Amino acid sequence: MAARHLILGIVAVFTLAAWSNAYAVDIAAPDTFKDAGLEKSGDVYVLSDEAPIVAGVKELRLTKVQADKEAKSRKVIETQITTKKKILKDADKEWHELETKLGVITDVGIHNRIVTRMNRLVADHKQAMANVKDLEEQAGKVSMVAKTKFIDAVAALAPKAHAVTAQYKKLADDRAITAALAKLKASAVTANVVLGPSAQLKSDIVDLKKWQSAVDSEAIPLREQNGIHMVDVLINGEHFLMGVDTGASSVLLSGEVAETLKIIPGEKDPTVHMRLADGNIIEGKEMSLKTVRVGRFTLEEVSCVVLNKGLPDAPLLLGGSFLNHFIVRLDPSARELHLTEIRDEVIPKNNSAIPRTPVKPGAS
Repeated sequence: MAARHLILGIVAVFTLAAWSNAYAVDIAAPDTFKDAGLEKSGDVYVLSDEAPIVAGVKELRLTKVQADKEAKSRKVIETQITTKKKILKDADKEWHELETKLGVITDVGIHNRIVTRMNRLVADHKQAMANVKDLEEQAGKVSMVAKTKFIDAVAALAPKAHAVTAQYKKLADDRAITAALAKLKASAVTANVVLGPSAQLKSDIVDLKKWQSAVDSEAIPLREQNGIHMVDVLINGEHFLMGVDTGASSVLLSGEVAETLKIIPGEKDPTVHMRLADGNIIEGKEMSLKTVRVGRFTLEEVSCVVLNKGLPDAPLLLGGSFLNHFIVRLDPSARELHLTEIRDEVIPKNNSAIPRTPVKPGAS
């Protein structure tokens, strides 16, 4: 019995000694890690900058869910528009085919049936046109808030995540840190301790890189109205559908749209006269927009021309005062607009030039 107590006492002494040594090591090491901006989380020493990134990505995932819902809603409407436009195309084709036949038909009964069918096609065409207009208005009202928030959050978080990753790589080569880790690993109690990043941040960075790649290579959807390529634009945060016009040297707004944006031309604003593609000369005022955003690209203080109110069918055009900052590629077959940002040093200084040449909607 005495021998047993002696053995247990020896074991207890060794165990206590081991814990004491581990405790001493664990007390000494934190100063090194603390000075490097590291704090212990479980068995991992992580940078304090991790927490806001992890929290940001968590919120970003929720934003993405909402952005995907917006995109799905828009896609449903776009599919309906495509269907209605096919009806328009098919009705127009059949009507012209019947018109050709009608000229050689002598049978009154057949003639009347063809006329009846042609009238039906005209009615279907008119209804489809009305449906397309309604659907395009619906598409224009689909929120872009979540998508815009998602793109901005990715742009803000990505460089922070890259900076933290670079800091971890730097710390991994730091002699003081590696020495402190080696001491901790020499202890049976803290043998599993490692330098971050945490498993959660590693997972978040993978997703963040994927999202950033998708945002950077984003193709901006185009729609076509009466032969004009249209794109969703945020002007001063408000959503509008505008024609993409590489031939116009400025963004062009109707007086009514400018009024909704609380942009009121004054006598001191320069007057501009422009000749449109149909030969009409219109008058407007040169002004400036706080922000113009297309896809992930936002420009500030963008020159624009505000037309007089009351002009029939006044165009809304995304022109050179925005587009000149980018290499622009239109892909009508895929219905996509591709923008590649031009570096500041090669952007023409006179970028705010206003239209002095004819403005031709849909020019490319």
